[in-house]
Amino acid sequence: FVLAYSYFDNGISFLRKKHWEEHYALSLELFDLAANCALTNRDSVSFKLLSAQVIAHGRSYDDKLNVMYFISCALASTIKLPESIEKGLDILAKLGIQLRGNESSMEVCVQQTKDILSGYTDEEILNTRRMTDPTMIKAMKFLGKLELGMSQIMPKSAPHVMQQIIYLSLDHGMSPVSPIGFVHLGSYMAKLGDISGGYHYVKLAYSLLDKVGSRESAGEVIFIGTHVRAYVEPLQATLQYHDEGYAAAMASGDIMQAALNILMRNSIFHFAGVKLQKLHDRNVEVAQFLRERKMLIFMIQLQFLQRTTFKLMGTDEKPKKESAEEKKILATNNSVRTSHYFERAYISFIFRSYDDSKHYTEKYLGCIVNTWANLLYAHAFHAFYIGLISFWLARKSGEGQQWHERGRRSKLALKKWAESSQWTFENKWYLLEAEEAYCNKDFDAAKLFYEKAISSAKQHKFVHEEALACELAAYFYVEIRDTEKAMEYFLLAHEKYHEWGAFGKCDSLSKFVKLLFTAA
Repeated sequence: FVLAYSYFDNGISFLRKKHWEEHYALSLELFDLAANCALTNRDSVSFKLLSAQVIAHGRSYDDKLNVMYFISCALASTIKLPESIEKGLDILAKLGIQLRGNESSMEVCVQQTKDILSGYTDEEILNTRRMTDPTMIKAMKFLGKLELGMSQIMPKSAPHVMQQIIYLSLDHGMSPVSPIGFVHLGSYMAKLGDISGGYHYVKLAYSLLDKVGSRESAGEVIFIGTHVRAYVEPLQATLQYHDEGYAAAMASGDIMQAALNILMRNSIFHFAGVKLQKLHDRNVEVAQFLRERKMLIFMIQLQFLQRTTFKLMGTDEKPKKESAEEKKILATNNSVRTSHYFERAYISFIFRSYDDSKHYTEKYLGCIVNTWANLLYAHAFHAFYIGLISFWLARKSGEGQQWHERGRRSKLALKKWAESSQWTFENKWYLLEAEEAYCNKDFDAAKLFYEKAISSAKQHKFVHEEALACELAAYFYVEIRDTEKAMEYFLLAHEKYHEWGAFGKCDSLSKFVKLLFTAA
């Protein structure tokens, strides 16, 4: 896109002084295309100058829509995401699409959309005519941009955007944005508990990409779709999908989706237990990509992952300090803040800091309700660790019943997900069963489920969770005074953490075991 921008810039330089009057159509096209390239290249100075020209000289509202869309995109990856959403809603209202004021729940919205779609076969949807109305095509682009932004900070409103995309696609024809509506429908259905139904619409969205004559939305479709696929397919098999999403997004100039795909790929590397050194190296690459493009929201999210990786590896490296602007994002973006609290709770739990685990888990639970509308794989990872922390707190705190109930809810969620993907979720469900049995002093059941969790994690190649299951089993055996069995599991946990590359955790565990058995 750098080379493309240079060509458009050269073309603009050849325009005569009164080009907006004498060569309006050519001027509009050149400035639109150059602004798009400048946005993709994160050249904010050139982008502002080019956009201002179109806003000043565009002869109609419709002629300015492309640049207004680019401006909305530019705002969306900064602290001005709420402003981007408001601008999008205003523009759509002027185009006759009113999204404000609809207060029906996600459940109602999803059910209404499914009812409409029940009158169509997949084949009929795939063969729906293409959208031809230029203004409607532009309106669809604004809807597509709103969908992802609203899912982050206005999750209750996001399903209505999905609904509009699908309704307009059925009424006016399929556009390049149409697959976004279907993949988000699949994601919402999966979040509401219908994993198989959601998976079906995700696959339909993928098929639509090849039918609409453009893959400009492929980055977002793959990004959202991969999360649902991770609840059905083995997690390790989904690692490549985000690389495909990144390549598709870069090919279409969608830098935001390119960033989201590689950021989420690195998160899934962590969830899947990929060697930490490899994750560290990928984090360095992604950090450079984000810094060069000044993508502040995503840089903050990456820093959470980097901090966790550094701590686990035992390295002295630290992410760079947050700027004032980044701190403002943390204060105003609830999804980012929730990720921050979870990362703190997770690392506190892994390093057995009881007070910090309790503090950050309470902070996390206080803001989790108003986060992402979509089903993300992170939801399962969060449920797993919040469940483990909850059972730990239930045994130690004076609020045992409250924490026990939270742990039980996590256990039931993992049990249900294990029905759709035994490979990915079985070991997690078993470990939560073990921890609950430990809480209930059902020691025979606890022994059985710890063994099952360790075996399942080993079978399904989650080395980090095999290590964790061994460690938690060891604490259990310490509690029931079987020191020989406890030492066996501590040693196995150390071996598996070392295999993962978590040398910082190995050192911490060694010190704890040495103190424990010296005292004994």
